[in-house]
Amino acid sequence: MPAKSYRTLHGIRGVAALCIVTLHSPRLFGPAPAFLGMAVDLFFALSGFVLAHAYETRLRQGMTPLAFLRQRLVRLYPLYGVGLLLGIVHAVLCIHYKSPTQDWSWGKLFITLPFSVFMLPAPVMEGLYPLNGPMWSIFFELLANLLWVVFWRPLQSVKILVCTVLVCGGLYSYAALMCWGTPVLGLTWATFPGGLARVCYSFGAGLLVHRLRHQLRTPSAPPLMLLAALPAMALFSPGPIAQLVSVLLVFPLVVLLGARNEPPVRSQGIYDSLGKASYCVYVLHRPLAALLYALVLQLSGRRLEVFAPWGGLVFLAGLTAGALVLTDTFETPARRWLTHRPGRKGEVPLHAVNLTRP
Repeated sequence: MPAKSYRTLHGIRGVAALCIVTLHSPRLFGPAPAFLGMAVDLFFALSGFVLAHAYETRLRQGMTPLAFLRQRLVRLYPLYGVGLLLGIVHAVLCIHYKSPTQDWSWGKLFITLPFSVFMLPAPVMEGLYPLNGPMWSIFFELLANLLWVVFWRPLQSVKILVCTVLVCGGLYSYAALMCWGTPVLGLTWATFPGGLARVCYSFGAGLLVHRLRHQLRTPSAPPLMLLAALPAMALFSPGPIAQLVSVLLVFPLVVLLGARNEPPVRSQGIYDSLGKASYCVYVLHRPLAALLYALVLQLSGRRLEVFAPWGGLVFLAGLTAGALVLTDTFETPARRWLTHRPGRKGEVPLHAVNLTRP
């Protein structure tokens, strides 16, 4: 990866992942502002910026779309596989104990499995990834990655990139305001087209911010303020229009300011750790929380709601610490093995270039 680390962006990514955990765990935290779900749009914009930073030079040097996609899958799949296994365990428990809240059956599970193994959405339930719901955003990010790497040459033109971003933003705004009445698109099959416009806009905006980062003048902004931007905005419970404005304008600005302002040396380790843990936190939190709920209910007969929000804070701390350990002891060695496995030449995997997810 090029020398500049963009630690503030890593910290923003980590905080966004923690916001998603809070939103998806009402039994642990109690009700959370729905605006926290817009963190995925911040992920998409961060992804566009950091992937451009990491790969544009390689693409100019002849890296093929297939090699790029292979590196992305190597980056994503090890922890995705862990989340998939946890989701399977949860689904089996739901079937065995006849869960009244989870519509699982052996038939649905066996149909879902082949799609899930290949990281594809399964057409058996309303959600795209019934075994691990948050993976919908990873799927859309991969689609945006693929479109970018196929068309990266014409997108080198700033005019073409700007036009692409404007068109995608227009389509997303139309879908959000005129078709579905909400900017929260892509989580289900019904809103799939809107989700594609959603990710293409934010990912493209991230690319554009990276392209123009040296030309645009910006005021200085404390990195800590940028980390707090998303949760602070959520406190005001913005409506659909304000949410859309946040995606179209505020989040690209946060990425730009984050790229231009670095944290002080004494706190850089915290920012790095937040970014390092973010993908693991994002991809494992939903099945882990579901399994924890089932385990506590079976062993003690008590529901997790009685421990909120303190139980949620303990879960969040344990999840973050565990994510750091798992990243070092499993994900990094697994990516290294997948890249350099016997009988095949590969490239050294890049550290922390994934932004979602989430």
